[in-house]
Amino acid sequence: MNIYVIRHGESEHNIDRTVMAHTHDSKHSLTELGQSQALKTAEFLKNSLNEKTVLYTSPYLRTIQTAKAIHSFLPEQVPFYENPLIREWELGNLYDFNNRTPEAKKEFKAAGQFYFRYQNGESLADVYLRATMFINTVIERVKQQQRYENVVIVTHAAFIQMLLTFLMNWPVEDLANFKPVENASVIKIFEADGDYQFEKIFVPNVNLSI
Repeated sequence: MNIYVIRHGESEHNIDRTVMAHTHDSKHSLTELGQSQALKTAEFLKNSLNEKTVLYTSPYLRTIQTAKAIHSFLPEQVPFYENPLIREWELGNLYDFNNRTPEAKKEFKAAGQFYFRYQNGESLADVYLRATMFINTVIERVKQQQRYENVVIVTHAAFIQMLLTFLMNWPVEDLANFKPVENASVIKIFEADGDYQFEKIFVPNVNLSI
């Protein structure tokens, strides 16, 4: 069974982080570029997927928009499910990047990137736990049922990093070495000799200029 993990296309807060201070993260839409990226990724994936595919998406607006673009290129019978376990790393209900208190900065420095928990939000360790829950409940059940050859997961950068950290048994200390996960990029995860392996197989190249 192949697992295809896709980050959403470019969203509003990717180009203007200040929107997070007044609009909840779950309601940020794709930009025009993000919509084009999603379509490019959908066109790429249609050649790799068949009717024995199941699609899971984060319930956030930008991931649903990306997932719907992908789903529109797949056979009609492919199931489409929302799953809140694969939602974005929660930084708080309304997070203002320009209003971080000295106390929060001190705590972040002491705890480190993985263990620091944002007020009314999560730590990356919390996201890691969600990733393990998703694999051990949803993905393992899909494998046992043997109904599908492909699983498509449309999610967010932080979740993708924690998912890979769990599957590849990476140490927490390696977080600083993580490479960025590009918008609408596709990572293929598969098993080889009993271990999980992964490779980035697609990054959309979109130019909106006329």
